[in-house]
Amino acid sequence: MICDECGRPATVRFVEMVDGEMRLMRLCDECASARGIGLSLAPLAGPLVSMLMGLLEEVGAEEAAELQGPVCPGCGLSYKDFRRTGKLGCADCYTSFENELRPLIRRIHGSTRHTGGIPSKAPEDVESIREVRRLKLELEKAVRHEEYERAAEFRDRIRSLESTPRKEDGDGNV
Repeated sequence: MICDECGRPATVRFVEMVDGEMRLMRLCDECASARGIGLSLAPLAGPLVSMLMGLLEEVGAEEAAELQGPVCPGCGLSYKDFRRTGKLGCADCYTSFENELRPLIRRIHGSTRHTGGIPSKAPEDVESIREVRRLKLELEKAVRHEEYERAAEFRDRIRSLESTPRKEDGDGNV
């Protein structure tokens, strides 16, 4: 451990809170005395004290990381910063903070799945198109799980929906 101020071996570890931010300082005896921080462990120095001080330093780093929450590898934004600003930094933030964002999105929107609206100029059979897509996904799932009877039911429902003639919109388009 090296003194943050002068570069000599540090013997004092000092933690202070400033505006809600934890700041860790490692100081030698002289720099600690100059700041009015006393009681060095230097007289007891030895392998055991060094080991204990190393453990304390690791615990402090872990606590600081827990206070920050997860950090996005793409942009370096911490979850704490997201909560403070309400803005994500990049697309990777969505996967980095997935566990934290899901309940938040569910609470705000009522669901974590976007269903979207239907445009007024959309063909009238948009619902049947959506139903066919949903049934195809269910069909794939049933086949994967070797539920062939259910898969046959989905196949038949898809065929019946697809064989129904599509309605035209006002411009003559299908």
